[in-house]
Amino acid sequence: MSDGSSRYLGATDVHVLIVDGGRVLLLRRAPDADYGPGLWTLPSGHVEDGEDVVAAALRETREETGVALTRELLRCELVMQHRGPLATGKTRNGWFFRALGLPGGAGRPYNAEPHKHSDLMWADLDDLDAVPGGMVAYVRAGLDAIAQGHPYALHFQEPGTPVAHSPGASALAPLPSVDHVNVPLRREFGVLEWTRIGGPWTWHPDEPVPPGLPTRQSWGWLFAPDGRALVLAAPDGCLNMPGGTVEPDDTDALATLRREAYEEAGAVLAETAYVGYLLDHQGLMYGGEPSARVRTAARLASLGPAAVDPATGSTWRRLLASPRLIASLLGGGDASVAEARDAQRAAHERLDVPICDAWTLEEVPKEGVAFT
Repeated sequence: MSDGSSRYLGATDVHVLIVDGGRVLLLRRAPDADYGPGLWTLPSGHVEDGEDVVAAALRETREETGVALTRELLRCELVMQHRGPLATGKTRNGWFFRALGLPGGAGRPYNAEPHKHSDLMWADLDDLDAVPGGMVAYVRAGLDAIAQGHPYALHFQEPGTPVAHSPGASALAPLPSVDHVNVPLRREFGVLEWTRIGGPWTWHPDEPVPPGLPTRQSWGWLFAPDGRALVLAAPDGCLNMPGGTVEPDDTDALATLRREAYEEAGAVLAETAYVGYLLDHQGLMYGGEPSARVRTAARLASLGPAAVDPATGSTWRRLLASPRLIASLLGGGDASVAEARDAQRAAHERLDVPICDAWTLEEVPKEGVAFT
């Protein structure tokens, strides 16, 4: 048993994501900064003696951006142990928080500490490689872990490696975890993860289904005008996306989606955009033959009254949530997150659907709703 003389008490730091329409607020470290000069980072800093991590996050955000967040507006996204590339080899624990919004009456964030930061920008979360001048590798690893849906991770850099993020050279090591984040939502709405049959499945964004590979299923990311998408809950609480098996009378995969979406959810689709396909390598539901499962983004024109699905003999509950939350609730891991983000991007760029990052779930009224 150690007497405590060699026990290392690592530092703790906090980082805050302020997100607006799929863009995250970044600050550029001053050119004379001791660590990472000229690199971009999140509003962040060290926890001071006697502070808890939430108080530190609120203080640092206010000091660096002028935004006075409240505890109610913060949600913990990630806890990550980090070892930087300096020769000391010391570790620290980083807490990454997301602001659910800005408090009423608050102005836009600004560079409130010009002696520490030289600039401020809003960076596209889907294209962080485009940030001019590069990012602190530690911060970029945290954003990557969050984008991949990992609440816990390690980031141990080798001594002498760059402080700046280098594409393809990340030290990020996600730690597998149980689904704690969505437990309250699952309890409130009585929903379960969807169990994927067979494996592995691989996601092929923006690629047409290859000749000779049969398309067995067609599912949709169906978007309301506010950027939320539709997910269905069976009477037993299992979740699924709208869509289903291609039938002989269907002219193509889009016809399958339109038919299934109407039968399951009373959904009438407006404009659509092809997103990609999942390759089901084993095809356990289809005699062991590899097959494609097509994904399409669509704008919802309306959702009719809840009705019995002729294929299952039961009535689905219809829920609206952000694509990222749907991917998390489905429990499909990195492939589901990637698919959700690609569908969201296709809907935004090609169907003029706004980006929605809200972490809330809402049930559609049984009488339905018209969107157009």
